[in-house]
Amino acid sequence: MLFRSAGTVTASEPVPTRSESETLHRSLGLYAVLTISIGAMIGSGIFVLPGLAFKIAGPSVVLAFFLAGLVVLPAALSKAEMATAMPEAGGTYLYIDRAMGPLMGTIAGFGVWFSLVFKASFALVGLSAYLEFFIPHPERPVAALLAIVLIGVNLIGVKQTARFQMLFVSGVILVLLAFVAVGMPHVQSSSFDPFMTQGVKGLLSATAVVFVSYAGVTKVASIAEEVRRPGRNLPLGMLVSIGFMMLLYPAIVAVIVGVSPATDLVKTETPMTLAAEQFAGPVGVAIIAGVAVIALLSMTNAGIIASSRYPFAMARNSLAPPQLAAIGRRSGGPIAGIAVTGVVLLALVMFVPLIELAKLASAFQLLVFSLINLALIAFREAHLDWYAPQFKSPLYPVTQIFGITAALVLLTQMGTIPLVGAVLFVITGTIWYRVFGRSRAVKESAGRDALRLREDQRLIQTTSDAVATGGRKHILVLVRRPTRPSRQHTLFRLALRLAASPGGHIHVINFDARTRRMIPTDDDRARARYLGIEVTTEQYTDEDRRGMVHSFVEREGVDLFIADLPQELKATKHVTRDLRWLREHLTCDSVFLRNREVDRIDQIAILGTGGPYDPVKIEMADHIARHERAELRFVHLTSTDAPPGQVESIRKYHKQLGETLTVPWDERVQPTGDLVATLTGLSRGANLVILGAPTHRFHVVTDLADSIAEAVDCPALLVHTPTLEKPGIVTRSVQWIIE
Repeated sequence: MLFRSAGTVTASEPVPTRSESETLHRSLGLYAVLTISIGAMIGSGIFVLPGLAFKIAGPSVVLAFFLAGLVVLPAALSKAEMATAMPEAGGTYLYIDRAMGPLMGTIAGFGVWFSLVFKASFALVGLSAYLEFFIPHPERPVAALLAIVLIGVNLIGVKQTARFQMLFVSGVILVLLAFVAVGMPHVQSSSFDPFMTQGVKGLLSATAVVFVSYAGVTKVASIAEEVRRPGRNLPLGMLVSIGFMMLLYPAIVAVIVGVSPATDLVKTETPMTLAAEQFAGPVGVAIIAGVAVIALLSMTNAGIIASSRYPFAMARNSLAPPQLAAIGRRSGGPIAGIAVTGVVLLALVMFVPLIELAKLASAFQLLVFSLINLALIAFREAHLDWYAPQFKSPLYPVTQIFGITAALVLLTQMGTIPLVGAVLFVITGTIWYRVFGRSRAVKESAGRDALRLREDQRLIQTTSDAVATGGRKHILVLVRRPTRPSRQHTLFRLALRLAASPGGHIHVINFDARTRRMIPTDDDRARARYLGIEVTTEQYTDEDRRGMVHSFVEREGVDLFIADLPQELKATKHVTRDLRWLREHLTCDSVFLRNREVDRIDQIAILGTGGPYDPVKIEMADHIARHERAELRFVHLTSTDAPPGQVESIRKYHKQLGETLTVPWDERVQPTGDLVATLTGLSRGANLVILGAPTHRFHVVTDLADSIAEAVDCPALLVHTPTLEKPGIVTRSVQWIIE
């Protein structure tokens, strides 16, 4: 658990600082970033999709390619910012995991993995179709054979270089520009009249399908550590590459639509060769087909390389079986990740229709890009000390909200199979995390930090207001039988310390008819009069204690109930049962005294085990300490595997909380695997300990509190606050997600 000060937040550290020998050399300039980014986009999207998308939208498919770029732009801006803040992290999965926790990281990891595998399989089928111009063959079996070859190459070991990428992409771009330049004069304007033959729905559906054409633009962020001046070159390179492709793609599609017979275009899987045949003849067809084969082959191989790294990364983060983290001795690559990716790739190539491959690839990518935008919002709202990007996305958060909204709108326009597939995918990812990864994963994240910061600040303000109230107006003290006079006196003493002075009212209900000396005694009444506190008493023999007490609290407007818990809970089950019932059903705050009577109080320990302290605990501790001239001690435990910055952030929280107090305080913060033993040890020396349930965790701590109260060698107050303001349903839902 992390706590924050008002000004800054210390969160789990992003990545430990690497030594110079472990840091990659920053050798890539702006042009390298441009070519890598463009190269990641060029592929099946433009070589295969125009014909399929034309069937959905008609001539407006030209506009669909442009709109898809607009929808991608917010995610590119978001990822560029995160990459300049975390140049070592690399990878969509890691950003989302760090921003929103392991559940969203799991969904994102699977989402990126599946989208890359679908895109690679889509490219393979397209590659096989273009290969037909050179070697006649059965399309799907050859695509499967190519997949096996590429998987085998990656299992053996392959390295890609930025220099090769620059040369290759430059050559492909020149061919595509030539295609536009040579083909544009042959475009027939009549091919675009009417323009939106399938209406707005067709346009949006086509935009969703071709979205995958831009999916690779953010991949360049994964090499941020190797980029010179990443604060400038990464965002500039990504933005320029998107802008360039938003012009190039529509231009290419305009040529394809403008020169190709519509009846042939809706049926072809090789739209660029169909268009080239109309104005460039066999030579043009051969050039385009050759470039397409090379581009799709490179894209498929890059997709296998990239996608296989996601199961590997998730395994290292304990979100997938550890076997997937295996590295080949000869290849140095994630052989298990490659093998699993290969099996899925083969299944898709053999059995899934081409259009569904494209739709599913786009659907998963739309989900991932939405999460990228959400991740940036989480980082920004968490106000993290270490999050200092050199580039910041403009028009925040409008840009990100637009990206999320547009992606979700497009997702609804893709038809039943992609939509259902996306929903099932999210559900499956959630189940996978809950069953497999939840107990293993590190659960800290910027999103969680942001929620906690907001919640901590709200609770600190609530604490400050409670401390300043001056005590409770109406306190009900329950005396059961048999209770020793000394313990009765302790109950009344606590009531005096917690009551508003002057103006408070203490009402004593006594069920101990056989006790001669009952509170309040004459001395008790004298102290109350001196403090300006009214005291009234009632005596009952009614066995229905809980019903009577509950009615009294509701009728009289009691704001604090005080009772004594028996020393041996197991020996007095009926009493314990009644008191537990009251604690659960009373609408006022409750305090239960455990162990022994209080003699003197010079130090009060406030125990915390999983969340910020309940404001009522702090209020009561401060009031008691003020009257007794005692000190407070915050005792807070962390897990043994807590992030490095957690202890420091708890100390900052204590300091801020201490500013609301009227008495001196100190603290004890310690990691532990044994809550009871450690809390007992750290509270040693205190005359009174105060315990209670965490405020925004989903734990039932009664048994834990009882165990701690039994173990400490001083009286314990168990505080219950049913009226404490809870987080809203949205906050609680998000908390459940990121937990």
